[in-house]
Amino acid sequence: MEIVEANAESFTVAAAKSGRERVAILLLALGNPLAAKILQSFDAKEVKAVMNSASAIGKVNKDDLELLVDEFTANFAKTLGLSTGYGEVKSLVEGAFNTDQLNAMLGDAPLAPGEPIWRKFAAGSENALVPYLLDEHPQTITFILSSLDPDLAAKCLSMLPRDIRDSVAKRMLKLQNVAERPSAILQECVQHDLLANSDTSAEEAGRSRVAALINKLDREQSESILESLAASRPEDAKKLRGMIFSFEDIAKLTQPHRLSMFDKVATEQVIASLRGTTPEFKELVLSSVGARARRMIEAELADDNGQVTKEVLEARRSIADLALSLAQKGDIVLPSNDEQVS
Repeated sequence: MEIVEANAESFTVAAAKSGRERVAILLLALGNPLAAKILQSFDAKEVKAVMNSASAIGKVNKDDLELLVDEFTANFAKTLGLSTGYGEVKSLVEGAFNTDQLNAMLGDAPLAPGEPIWRKFAAGSENALVPYLLDEHPQTITFILSSLDPDLAAKCLSMLPRDIRDSVAKRMLKLQNVAERPSAILQECVQHDLLANSDTSAEEAGRSRVAALINKLDREQSESILESLAASRPEDAKKLRGMIFSFEDIAKLTQPHRLSMFDKVATEQVIASLRGTTPEFKELVLSSVGARARRMIEAELADDNGQVTKEVLEARRSIADLALSLAQKGDIVLPSNDEQVS
């Protein structure tokens, strides 16, 4: 009720202004240099009339000004017979800029009235989407996934780390409608970050981010993700396999490369990583370390009960990360996924 009364009062104040006073107010709102250019088109009598009316204007608040601007806009459009629909604005913009300029300003998104960007993400977009989502708040992830095609959303959800995946799933159960303005802002951000840069280099960067993500997961999870990708994007899945290395893949390295890698791993880390592994795998690794280190490792593993703790997983991941780092430097060569133990 208070809002209605305030609006009515503002309308009364604005409506009480004379035509000359309204002109003076609008010119003041425009400011220099635009107002000065408009005044130059007035004749002497009109300029004098505006100046005389200025003394009676008094204080103009924000609501008064907004009402005057709205009234002026409506009358101006009505007088000229203007149509302010989307089609007219689209034609105006396309007439003002060439194709290259439009692409630079708007990216590769076509001019379309209110079309949500989510439908532009097809199967396989999870390569770029998932790394992007990992930098967002779970509530933002929830909204994005709820806006995507269900099949694509399910693939993205399955690739998220378990703690984030669980949080998002719970939030989806009670997700409410998002206001139009926040939704539009989020779409603009996604458009700029993902769709406006969908070239080859962006795809390669996306694969690198996905590979980094998969390298953080256990073997069962990573295989599940790769199999899912292979069904829709076999080429991407093939390239990703060449960028992924797990602790178990140590068995696929050549003996010289294993020796080179374990020469850089602390004995304590080797001991932790080998807990819970098979006798065959232990022997494979032990054959890649020096005699003194081997005796220490064997002594420590004599009481191995097969339990895989957080410390064990961290040690394995650290060694796998070392292998990836050495491969990037060219110090060792990672095997392809179908290579056998050497």
